[in-house]
Amino acid sequence: MKPHLLLTITFLLLFPLTANSNQPIDAQQYRANLLLNLSNRQLTNGQIQSALASLQESLRLYQIIGDRTGEATALFRLGDAYFTLGRYRTAINFYKQSLQLSQDFANQSIRVQILEHLSNTYINLGDEKLAKKYQEQATALKKEIGNPDREAAFLGNVGLDHDAATEYKQAIAFYSQQLTTAKANNNYQLQIDSLQNIAATYRKSGQYSQAITAYQQQLKLAQELSNNSLVILTFKQIAETYKTQGDFKAAIAFYQQQLKLTDKTQKTEVIKQLGRAYTFAKEYDKAIELYEEQLNSAKANKDNYTQGTALNNLAFVYLNSNKLDDAKAILETSIKNWTSLRLELGNTIDYAVEQSNTYRLLQQVLITQNQPEAALEVSEQSSIMAFLQLLGMRLVSEPKDNNLKIAPKAINLPTVTDIQKIAKEQKATLVKYSIIPDDGLYIWVIQSTGKITFRKVKLTPENTFNSVNSIPEIVASIPNYLGVNSQDNQGKKLVNPLLQLHQLLIKPIADLLPESPTAQVIFIPQDELWFVPFPALVDISGKYLIEKHPISTVPAIQILKLAKEQRGRTGGSKFVVVGNPTMPKIAHAINQAPQPLPQLINSEQEALAVADFFKTKALIGSQATKAAILPLLPKAKIIHLATYSILDDIKRQGIPGGIALAGENNGLLTASEILNLYNQPKGKRLRAKLAFISAGETGQGSMGNGVLSLSLALMTSGVPSVIVSQWAATDTPTSVLTTEFYRQLKQKPNKAQALQKAMLATMKQYPNPKYWSGFNLIGEIH
Repeated sequence: MKPHLLLTITFLLLFPLTANSNQPIDAQQYRANLLLNLSNRQLTNGQIQSALASLQESLRLYQIIGDRTGEATALFRLGDAYFTLGRYRTAINFYKQSLQLSQDFANQSIRVQILEHLSNTYINLGDEKLAKKYQEQATALKKEIGNPDREAAFLGNVGLDHDAATEYKQAIAFYSQQLTTAKANNNYQLQIDSLQNIAATYRKSGQYSQAITAYQQQLKLAQELSNNSLVILTFKQIAETYKTQGDFKAAIAFYQQQLKLTDKTQKTEVIKQLGRAYTFAKEYDKAIELYEEQLNSAKANKDNYTQGTALNNLAFVYLNSNKLDDAKAILETSIKNWTSLRLELGNTIDYAVEQSNTYRLLQQVLITQNQPEAALEVSEQSSIMAFLQLLGMRLVSEPKDNNLKIAPKAINLPTVTDIQKIAKEQKATLVKYSIIPDDGLYIWVIQSTGKITFRKVKLTPENTFNSVNSIPEIVASIPNYLGVNSQDNQGKKLVNPLLQLHQLLIKPIADLLPESPTAQVIFIPQDELWFVPFPALVDISGKYLIEKHPISTVPAIQILKLAKEQRGRTGGSKFVVVGNPTMPKIAHAINQAPQPLPQLINSEQEALAVADFFKTKALIGSQATKAAILPLLPKAKIIHLATYSILDDIKRQGIPGGIALAGENNGLLTASEILNLYNQPKGKRLRAKLAFISAGETGQGSMGNGVLSLSLALMTSGVPSVIVSQWAATDTPTSVLTTEFYRQLKQKPNKAQALQKAMLATMKQYPNPKYWSGFNLIGEIH
């Protein structure tokens, strides 16, 4: 991920506004200063359009009275405002005007800040060459000004820029300069930072011995400073580097040193990695002894979480030593352990990652035993268990003595026969994915006839056109490649991640997909694959997947059964349309001050267009409160929300996800609150045929959990189909796609085909996939 993708803007006056503060300020000067200060508050509150008006007027006044300092400040702030709107080229124009005006100012630190902001803006545009140019100018200027610590920090930032561009030699050179400067000034933290970066860059470029040398310097410094936490971290980093290099005995030695120093409460992960090093070194007995000791200790302490982790660890050893039946038996015990933990009254432990690891290992065992259909059952069971854990639910068949909600009867642990029946009922091709970190990508294709075919794909340069570490790494690069937060896509990239993902996800099964352009394909992604815009996956000839098939997704095959049942219960008559609410203030972290979400001007236009199509009134701005909207939802036929979906569990209600509505302190409709509608009397439940959340996600939550929990909460509460946007791009003209979708849906009530046609129509006007491919249909297509 590239650094500095967002500007840190301090809304204080950077420059003095009068040449001599002892002189009286005339009326125009006073008004210009007042407007400039007002614009700072407006920017802080997210009132961007008002801030632009204030800044333009203050700029006009400063030009009239000849205040070049004030003029430069106003230009600088205009650049910041347009940066916030994602209009980067306009921002650059204002920054450059401010830079030109300030070249003769006595206080040259002003220019450093402008240069830094220019560098950040060019990074967002994907022009790394110009970004580096302006960052290097800022560094050189700061060096002249003479702040050694800031100089060292700037050198590190330039190194990060080179690092992001995979220019590892240049990056290391700048990190080394940073280290030299930090040593000369006895700045230990910057020494540590530079050594961390040097070592990490050597590792990325495959120069492991040089990386270890840098880590050894870091270890020596940590020991001199008696920094125990850094010593432990460095032992871990050295061990990981040796393991990557294939020197497992050296890795074992450093993991052992890490384990000795690690606090008892933090030992679980160290034990896991030490045992894996033993396993890779084929010292299976030592790995088993270590993990059995961990298991026995967890049993004695009645620690279910660590028991499950230890069982996974043991299964890993047995799998790698080819004792497959032993591994299978242990993993089945581990599954029972996770179920027990979920049903435990008052449990607050987040065990999702380790539970998922159990199911992955069991799939790997079954595939090794040539049982792909049994592995498919396990993969689907894993998806159902993730659903239950995410929403705090239990199956109808499970014990009642806990606070868990009962899942709909349609949700159960399906057999292969159940899966085949669903595919036949849907008259669609189902494609189920499972990422197995140690074995590649598993793909099952269930055709509308019920026939099941399994394929396994390895992450090789032949499949990805270059060397990548993981599928999540490719997925994470998509928004930046498309320029989701800028007006341009990043076409200078050597490899298109959408092409890479097509090679991995689609090409290996292309012969199994339907030939008819109207035949439905339903993808069942897992984890990071939830962030894949399947419509935009592109083949080697440049043809997008949406041009070949109508597409929808579900988090589990069994959800299709639930969606079909919910379709039979729909019956609302109203159209509820919301657009660009007066955004609430939210804090994305504990102890962080709440900040207003950015306004969505295009979403307001979209809501007005959709409301006009349905001949109804849109709730806009301060009208779009939760108090106004919540009573309308049970009566709705269509729910269209042109606002943010939130990733995080902002209100700490146990379920991530929410919808941004108007109201500073009560402006979030959370997934937990939506799920509560599931238990309401009939007249208060949701009966809408479709919920469309069009503005995308914002937040720091677990990848995909926010959109998943929102979608699943809506579907569980009665809505059979949900369309969500995978990203929040403030400059996206969504009204074109959404109105075309509803027009197509009115002509033929097939949501997948309507969305396909809307995407194809939008593509003609806006070719960049960021404008049309992020919309994801989840659930029922009819």
